[in-house]
Amino acid sequence: WKKCSFCDVSLDYISRYDAASAETLVDRIEAIVQETGQTGFHFVDEAAPPKSLKALAAEIQRRGTVVSWWGNVRFEKTFTPELCRALADSGCVAISGGLEVASDRLLQLMKKGVSVEQVARVTKAFADAGILVHAYLMYGFPTQTVQDTVDALEYVRQLFENGCLHSGFFHRFACTVHSPVGKAPQDYGVTLLPLPDSPFAKNDVAFVDPTGVDHGVLGVALKKAVYNYMHGIGLEEDVRSWFTVRVPRPTVARHRIARALAG
Repeated sequence: WKKCSFCDVSLDYISRYDAASAETLVDRIEAIVQETGQTGFHFVDEAAPPKSLKALAAEIQRRGTVVSWWGNVRFEKTFTPELCRALADSGCVAISGGLEVASDRLLQLMKKGVSVEQVARVTKAFADAGILVHAYLMYGFPTQTVQDTVDALEYVRQLFENGCLHSGFFHRFACTVHSPVGKAPQDYGVTLLPLPDSPFAKNDVAFVDPTGVDHGVLGVALKKAVYNYMHGIGLEEDVRSWFTVRVPRPTVARHRIARALAG
């Protein structure tokens, strides 16, 4: 996958989920292949709908078109093992999606509509189909405590350990003026600070989180841990060993993800 280059394409053509739209998109894909010789495609949509991907895969297989593609998704339960295999058969080589805070409490606060266990089952379905899975992770979300962060890393460790994830990266949360937190900070327990007096890009908003957690220190450990997990290193270690400051033990059962996958 790393050796391939990809053309950027949008799935807007089939957002209505009809066969004619899928045919239009594959017509466009085949035209690009004919014009450029490029057979790798990146679907740039923020979260490609499962029904659209199903229609796309069916049309690619019906025509026997040979391409490789990847895109961004939400880890929703509609991605069944059967659908994941169909996507792989059509040329899907990788997907990426937001696991975000890896905490059921914070996922509910963010109104993501998914749980950690659901993410585990969906990512495992993709991985079992031979599709590489990358997770966008987040730390420093409003009200996120040190315990939340340690528990999130334990969830991530288990996802790597059980073959659900192949790669991931922890990004520091940033509040923007048009985000849910920026619009209604009181719903997230934070206080926004005044925007800087600048004529340019008044977008990011600083805020005061009453937890007082030093997310900068924790972030170094999170990124180091995930980098090692991607190389199969340290998966059996206590997650506390990655931190340079004293942190509490995880409250997540050590085999929580394995039990979710077996259930």
